[in-house]
Amino acid sequence: MESFSFHCDLCRQNLLEYTRRAFSILPPLVSPRILDIGCGSGVATLELARLCDGPITALDIDQEALNRLKSTAESEGLSDRIHIIRQSMEEMCFPAHSFDIIWSEGAIAFIGFDRGLREWGALLRPGGCLVVHDVAIDAAEKVDLIASCGYALLGRFEITPDMWWARYFEPLKKQIALMRVAGTFNDMVESEIRTAEREIREFDRTDLRYGSMFFIVQKGYAAAKSHHTHRGGGA
Repeated sequence: MESFSFHCDLCRQNLLEYTRRAFSILPPLVSPRILDIGCGSGVATLELARLCDGPITALDIDQEALNRLKSTAESEGLSDRIHIIRQSMEEMCFPAHSFDIIWSEGAIAFIGFDRGLREWGALLRPGGCLVVHDVAIDAAEKVDLIASCGYALLGRFEITPDMWWARYFEPLKKQIALMRVAGTFNDMVESEIRTAEREIREFDRTDLRYGSMFFIVQKGYAAAKSHHTHRGGGA
């Protein structure tokens, strides 16, 4: 039987169109050096490897998730370009200006948007780009922080709550139903499923639904050169 994480990753792939959309906003780069912070099982990491031919450093603290990334990268012939590191984002010690792109989907909240912009920017070469996917709360304040930290805002777009439901939570709900029909589980998988079911129920309450936003920024400018706002749903 596949793990529950496998089914979560299948549903997570439904959101990869937004990873591709964010990548398309970046300026052209030849073989960019990419750091993916909080990569998890690498759903986005693998897509980045498909989108460009540069080396990718994938960093996360979850060894089980990294094992899944390693296995998938090997099966897709991408392991030669994906360097996996088990490490906390608070313990990173890369030399300054090591990367052309820093990518982080859903992880910057662990240290805070302001701190992430300031600390991660030191790892970018001048003119390098940072792509952050975070909750859409306080978006205007985050735009101000981007400018105050010396980045240009190249673009931003929202994945609305309705899109989150249609692309992730509803498919996950269906996957869980199929798993429950198929058989029994050990205690760990049962616990994971119950946690996911609770999250789905909470999200299905209209007052608790939330959206998220991609911010695509470039290092080395005092203010944004351009400021594009879009909503999820279009490529």
